[in-house]
Amino acid sequence: MQDWTHSFGYWLRRRRKALDLTQEALAQRVCCSGFTIRKIEADERRPSRRLAERLAETLAIPEAERRDFLDAARALHATASLRLEPTPIDPDVRAASSHSPSDSAVGAASDAAPFVGRNNEYGLLIGLVARLTAGTGHTVLIAGEPGIGKSRLLREVARYAHAQELPMLATNCYEIERAMPYQPVIDLVTRALDRVSDAALRTLAPVSLAELAALVPEVGERVPGLPRLSNDFPEARQARLSRAVDQLIEASRDGRPAVLMVDDIQWADDASAQVLHYLARHATARPVLVIYAYRDDDIDSDERLAQRVESLRRDSHARRMPLARLGFADTERLVAALADATLGAPGLAARLHRETEGNPFFLMSILQSLSEGEMQLEPRASDAPGLLPDALRAAVRVRLAHVPKAIRPLLDTAAVLGRRFDFDTLLDVTREPEAQLFDAVEALVKRRLLREEPEGGVYDFCHDKLREVVYLDIGGARRRLLHQTVAESLERLGEDATHERDAQLAEHYERAHAWSKALRYLVLAAEHSQKLFAMRDALNWLDRAVALSEAHPESLDARQRLALFERRGAARAQAGQTQGAVADIRRVIDTLRAGGEREKTRDALIQLGMAYRRADQYDEASACLIEALAESRAMDDGRHAADTLYHLGTVAWSTGQNDQAIRFHQQAVDICERTACVDLVAVQAWHGRGEAHFANAEPVAAIACYTRSIELARGIGDKSYESENLMMIGHACLGTKGLSDYPRATANFEAALDIARAADLQWHFGPTLLGLDHARACTGRYGEAWAALQKTLHWLESLNQVRYQFIAYDCIGHLLLDLGLNELAIEHLERGLALGRDTGILYWRAAIDTHLAVARSRLGQKTTGPALQATLEQTRRTSERYMMVRCLDGLAEIALAAGDANRCRAYADELLAIAEPNGLRELEAVARRWRGEALFVEKDYAAAQAELSRAAVLADDIGRVRLQMDTQAALARMLAAQGQRSAAKRHGATARAIAEAIEKSLESSGLEARLSMS
Repeated sequence: MQDWTHSFGYWLRRRRKALDLTQEALAQRVCCSGFTIRKIEADERRPSRRLAERLAETLAIPEAERRDFLDAARALHATASLRLEPTPIDPDVRAASSHSPSDSAVGAASDAAPFVGRNNEYGLLIGLVARLTAGTGHTVLIAGEPGIGKSRLLREVARYAHAQELPMLATNCYEIERAMPYQPVIDLVTRALDRVSDAALRTLAPVSLAELAALVPEVGERVPGLPRLSNDFPEARQARLSRAVDQLIEASRDGRPAVLMVDDIQWADDASAQVLHYLARHATARPVLVIYAYRDDDIDSDERLAQRVESLRRDSHARRMPLARLGFADTERLVAALADATLGAPGLAARLHRETEGNPFFLMSILQSLSEGEMQLEPRASDAPGLLPDALRAAVRVRLAHVPKAIRPLLDTAAVLGRRFDFDTLLDVTREPEAQLFDAVEALVKRRLLREEPEGGVYDFCHDKLREVVYLDIGGARRRLLHQTVAESLERLGEDATHERDAQLAEHYERAHAWSKALRYLVLAAEHSQKLFAMRDALNWLDRAVALSEAHPESLDARQRLALFERRGAARAQAGQTQGAVADIRRVIDTLRAGGEREKTRDALIQLGMAYRRADQYDEASACLIEALAESRAMDDGRHAADTLYHLGTVAWSTGQNDQAIRFHQQAVDICERTACVDLVAVQAWHGRGEAHFANAEPVAAIACYTRSIELARGIGDKSYESENLMMIGHACLGTKGLSDYPRATANFEAALDIARAADLQWHFGPTLLGLDHARACTGRYGEAWAALQKTLHWLESLNQVRYQFIAYDCIGHLLLDLGLNELAIEHLERGLALGRDTGILYWRAAIDTHLAVARSRLGQKTTGPALQATLEQTRRTSERYMMVRCLDGLAEIALAAGDANRCRAYADELLAIAEPNGLRELEAVARRWRGEALFVEKDYAAAQAELSRAAVLADDIGRVRLQMDTQAALARMLAAQGQRSAAKRHGATARAIAEAIEKSLESSGLEARLSMS
């Protein structure tokens, strides 16, 4: 029995009376209905957080007690810590409610029918609940046609979970919300928050909480001071949101087995579907039973639903549980339990089973109508086929025909709302007297057309088919008027607006044919979807807005229409829909040109160039940017010229044309210096010039440019460029293409990561982590590096970050070649090569070509040299010396393996000529190693020893482990050939000790090195 002296409703009633307020007066002050106050005081309903805050303000709760009050209101703890005023309470206080909240939490009046025909399915689900104690979870997909009993089965499982006192989260998807991002997720998060204390909430990472706060602002209210999130990496934001939701749900179960249920996932928006997929995929890792229900009648024609279900079954190892129609025995039981005594005609069960084909909802609808005298069964041939779904709709219409005319408009309004609704919303929309509306709602609940949800004061149709038939039967003119009324009500309730409100208003105003307002909210809904990185939903809203503006041109003026196409073009570019983006932006450019708006035309050209660049269509990007540059120069606009030159430089660099990139970036820097520009344009100009130096194997000059860019970035507070420049300094300090200062490289990578994490700069994570992983491998931490590289690559693949995947394949190939695992190296490198062919991206291609040629040469292929020579010539032509040195290294090894010591020495000489003056110490050591090996083959032992000794000293000083082993082994071979056995033995022992350390670093990695000393 509930302790009413410690209930929130009791406390609220006492406080209200102490302030001499009636229920109606309190309701008016906190902007809700008297009905809502009565429900709260009867402990049949909990106030929303915003309503609880208004109650705290109106009831003058002291600031020191406000947190306890809000937690008690949301059922986070009892009211024992709240002070009661010494005001007498009427003796009938307990009579304010006829049942406790726990009674209403497990079902609704619509479940009065016996639960039949689902013993096997129910038993399996209960069995899975019982097995949660083993610590692992399960995912079940319940499939079936409308009315088959999916929702009822979910409610029965919910009853069982409640009886077992298991944490449970449940929500529905609604057809009207299928284009509104994250609606079912928002509901799950909101419900989970009610279960989580502030202390438990704070155990989540601040960035995870910030992601959740973007959906549900209450998170930010409960945990203030959350970090601002960057918008530079949409794919990562989406992935992290899924993890954040999963973490919150994990916290909400408080270590206990739990049940998570979502009904009608066929109506889930794409963004929500990603989150639901993530939750299902991770269910096996903890004791959580995930149950998703969906209609399968349209799965053959709904490709997205089919893919969604197949992906869930494949990735989460979900069980599919199809629900069949009821057999005759179950129909007979149902009829016996529910049929009125006057309906006890012989053969009634058989007749109804034949008429309904065992569809439970159809059967219940007919029984309800028969019991109420609303219909009669007409004679029908026993072999006549059933009429589902037409007959189902007909049966529903018979029930609706007997709804009293006075309350039928209420049912129509509920259908237009399109989803479950609370009493206050209905009161605001209908403007009916409160008592009269309450009676009407209760009447519809008794007729089993509506049901009251477990939380109380919230209603929904007993079945979505009821909503569908009611909605379709509303006349067109009246339907539009109702949508208009609902929309205006939502606008009035704007003070509690959340981001989904714009989407709801767009839906209702469009269906109300209020075109101008519909367009306004369609665009706002698109903006909100973009902020949540639900790009498909955003484009859906924008496509609808464009179609609406074209169908009703009077709804927008010319400038507004142009802005709409510009917005959709930008969204399409962000979503990777290059063809559509080009069409929209081209339309904008043509219109602006026709109007003589040169500056806006130039800006649109830059936007178009960036759209092409994002899609890796570099020729088209260059053409647009060159045209924009010409416009800026013609207008003597140096700042925009420098900005465009930077973008041109990045395009040239991305296509391996570093000679052009150098010119573009230098021009941009010159303009900034001449005009004393110190804003973002200058930051990126110096950064771009640094990249050009880096690609030309000039790390010292590159680091100077990056350092200048950091100074400028800090001056304007730009954390993104500060992090990126630090990361690039790290790469310029690596041995394979820079100064060979691994401690400095690591320090810069870690500093870049710290900034990126604090400022949520997801875009920088990939190349920074890869730099760290590569540094680990080069300094002998191979096992650790292998695991980290695999993890980073999988993350980049999940986000479709192709450019950085190339770097990952390069790093992996480099590591595997170090370990002598040539076959495995080829396997990974060929994946990178295939990725480049499929995407048409040449970025980093030379490095992968080099590794492949070396690996194949080591496996005995004699024809790898000519192709790599061609790659070398290409890098020479385009001033990509950071790739050129990789080619020279590979060609020197291949030439030596082929017995051509002279050619090996020629490649090594060219490599040394680049490395020595530019401070590339590791590459100098590599060049001297190949020179020494070649001289050894030519039996010039003194010169060979000098080169190899210098290489060994450099390798030791740098800490490049595999190079240390190779130089020591080469010295051992050379000294042995000269008969210096003691010295040879000493160098050989050093080489073997290094090899053993490498092998030890691979413990538990799954790799086994094949290190050769020859």
